[in-house]
Amino acid sequence: MNNVTSHRQTLYGLTADIHFLDLLNQPQLSGEIEQVFNKAINIRINNQLYTLLGSQLDNAPNSCRLLNKDFALLNINSGDDFHISNGKISIGERYWLSFSLCKTWRQPVIAFTYDNTNNKNYQSFLLKQVTGLDLILSEAKGSLFNYQGDNLFYSASAEKLNQLRRNLMDVLKNQQYQNLADIVRQFVGLGIGLTPSGDDYLVGLIAFLLLRNHPFNEVHPGFYQGIMQGIDKTTPVSAITLEKALVHEYRENMCQLIQSLVDADETNIHLQFLNILNIGSSSGSDMLFGIRDALSLTHYFGERYVD
Repeated sequence: MNNVTSHRQTLYGLTADIHFLDLLNQPQLSGEIEQVFNKAINIRINNQLYTLLGSQLDNAPNSCRLLNKDFALLNINSGDDFHISNGKISIGERYWLSFSLCKTWRQPVIAFTYDNTNNKNYQSFLLKQVTGLDLILSEAKGSLFNYQGDNLFYSASAEKLNQLRRNLMDVLKNQQYQNLADIVRQFVGLGIGLTPSGDDYLVGLIAFLLLRNHPFNEVHPGFYQGIMQGIDKTTPVSAITLEKALVHEYRENMCQLIQSLVDADETNIHLQFLNILNIGSSSGSDMLFGIRDALSLTHYFGERYVD
C-alpha cells in the first residue's frame, strides 16, 4: 500500500465551493469519474455530480478548480474510482487531490433592489442592456434560437424553442400563471449537447427574474414545479445546473454579471456579457437570451407600474 501511495501524483486544488469541501468531512465515501474533458472532469457521488475545473475557468457550484490547465495531460478516465477517506481524496490508482493550497469560494448572496422597479434611471439602464444584448445575440449564430440551417431536427427544435419563448413571455407579461409550469416543463431537455438550449435559457432567465425581492420572484413555485416535472428528460449535468439555479447558485461569471445588473454598474458589463457568451459552444448565448428576456420583463413591469 505504501508503494502505491508513494507513486501517486499530487494534484492541487486552488479554490472550491463549500459543497465540494463538505466531501472532506465524510469519513468514507466513494464515487466514480463520469466524464473527462480538457478543462473539466465530472464525478458522480451518491447520485450527485461534482466537477474538477481547470485553473483558467471560473468557480462554480459543486466544484473545485485545480492548478492544472489541461486535463488531457492527465491519465484520468471515465470509470476511475474517486475515493474519500479521512479527509483525503484519491483518484484512480495514480493521483491524490491535495487541499493544502485551496481557498473556499463562497456563493455571493444577491438581492434585487425593489425600489428600482419604477426608477426611471434604472429603467433606462435596463432598456440599454436589452438593446446591447440584442446586438450581441444577433451575431450568435451557434444558438438554436437563431438557427437558419436546413437540418430538420434543429429547425424543429428551434421553432419549438422560439414558440415556447413567446408563450412564456406572454404568460409572464399578462400575469396569467396557470400555464406557467407546463411551459417551463417543455423547455427542459429541449435541444442538444451537454446542457440543452432550453435548460440554458431557463438558467439565464431565472438568474435575474427570480432574484430575492424581484417583483417576479412570486412565480418561483411555477418555475420549480415545471423544472422538476421535466428534470428526468435532460442530461445529468444540466439537471444539477437547473437545480442549483432554483436555489440561486450559479457559476462565478454569472454571479458577477447579475450583481452588475442589479447595481446598474456598467463598468465591466460588456466584458461580463462576453464572458457568458463564450461558455461552451452555444450554452452562453442561450443563457444570454434568458437574461435578455428577464431584463425586458423587468423593464416592462416597471414601465407598467411606474407612478
